[in-house]
Amino acid sequence: MLFNSFAFVFGFLPLALLLFYGAGRLFGQTAASIVLSLSSLAFYAWWRPQDLWILLFAIGFNYVLGAVIQRAHVQKRLLAQRLWLGFGLVVDIGLLGYYKYANFIVDNVAAATGANFTLERIILPLAISFFTFQKIAYLIDSSRGEVSGTGIIEFSLFASFFPQLLAGPIVHYKEIIPQLREPRFATLLPRNLVIGLVIFAIGLFKKTVIADTLGGYANPLFADPAGQGYDLALGWTAAITYTFQLYFDFSGYSDMAIGLGRMFGVKLPLNFHSPLRAGSVIDYWRRWHMTLQRFILSYIYQPLALPLNRLAAERGLSGWNSFAVGVGVPTFFTFLIIGIWHGAGWTFVVFGLMHAFYVLTNEFWRERRKLAARARRKAKLPAREIGLGERIGYHVLTLVCVALANVMFRATSIGDALVISKAMFGLSGGIDSLLAGTAVTAELALTLVASVVLVAFFPNVQQIMARYRPAVNWADWQGSHLPVALWQWRPDARGVVLVGVMLFIGVMFIQRGQAVFLYFNF
Repeated sequence: MLFNSFAFVFGFLPLALLLFYGAGRLFGQTAASIVLSLSSLAFYAWWRPQDLWILLFAIGFNYVLGAVIQRAHVQKRLLAQRLWLGFGLVVDIGLLGYYKYANFIVDNVAAATGANFTLERIILPLAISFFTFQKIAYLIDSSRGEVSGTGIIEFSLFASFFPQLLAGPIVHYKEIIPQLREPRFATLLPRNLVIGLVIFAIGLFKKTVIADTLGGYANPLFADPAGQGYDLALGWTAAITYTFQLYFDFSGYSDMAIGLGRMFGVKLPLNFHSPLRAGSVIDYWRRWHMTLQRFILSYIYQPLALPLNRLAAERGLSGWNSFAVGVGVPTFFTFLIIGIWHGAGWTFVVFGLMHAFYVLTNEFWRERRKLAARARRKAKLPAREIGLGERIGYHVLTLVCVALANVMFRATSIGDALVISKAMFGLSGGIDSLLAGTAVTAELALTLVASVVLVAFFPNVQQIMARYRPAVNWADWQGSHLPVALWQWRPDARGVVLVGVMLFIGVMFIQRGQAVFLYFNF
């Protein structure tokens, strides 16, 4: 079931709200949590009921194992704690690996060796990448002593809560469980319903009006690149159109997820904070899929970087040699994993490697600037200020790098991606398609211009709703990357009319077809 569907907007959502708050009023929080957990499981089963057992297994297995790890931690049985954690990681990653990568591995091994064996096509269970990472984080947090006393009912709700189940945000115990234990949880508060509905309406508008419109142009452009006579104009049209489609699709989903969570009285963490306004690739990744980046940083990058930095110190490495070991190696493997996590295909591997190169270059440049600043301080010279032109240059370079990587991300093969990338560098012709009017139609041009204006100058949803603390970690971001046009929503006549119009248009655009959120494929 899609958030952007009539069945969800007019069926599942109002029924789930009615049952949840009705159970809370009549029978208390425990009953409401059970109702919401069952509703979430029904929401998941709507897609493929035969896959429900995978989610149920993940919930049961990780709840039991988490309790074992927590008990071992309290009893200070370090070896048992590590063994049980290792076992849990093997099972969780193994389940994800089988469903997501088994076909890819078998096909490539067969192609490389010439062996005549195949594996029956495995259908990827919906959201397995997201709920697996959430369960892994729970087990690791349990081993660190950050989790205790979780009951099966609240864990089931934490592990299956439908607003964030399918494509994030990837939540942590400390963010959600305390909210489920608050006295007012499952108590109907009109404030939460209104705030949640406003955030949901804006997200729905982004998805159905902007992202799906752009998708109608991007999809044909990537269907057969080799046969379309790509030139410079058509190449950049494809890259820019898909970049904005992906941006508004995932931004819209993230808003809708946070809005839905708020309707049920749960504040989710931010997952998207205007990444196309970033002035570097490092900053871009801090603000794109923020909870994935947080997971990768805490559970993959840091466990790799810390021992490698110790190794560099023990070996007496310094300067760029120490940088290569302590920063270069963990960054390379981190972004390789990010690429593979997104999908089982060589395009995703190359996508991850491209961003590894970008980030390493960015880190190298930052290190050089630190050394230069240190030298200026020693020479008692004033600090060098970054001028407006240089900041614009960094921003443009970041956008170009992101667009190039997004072509690889979207293309069905490396060959298709290279056809478009070659055209983007002007190696396949100039702007004949633009002059002929075949690269950009009037509707596409209008949508792209509107996209640029919204991204560059207008506040994002959490900035619009800043006075209502839209996310559980909003305090960490509320003062960062403020837009040129700072406007905040109020529940006055203008605010109500504006949201009503956006909700109406967003719902009406569903009639064009219910396009799946792009991140549902991962």
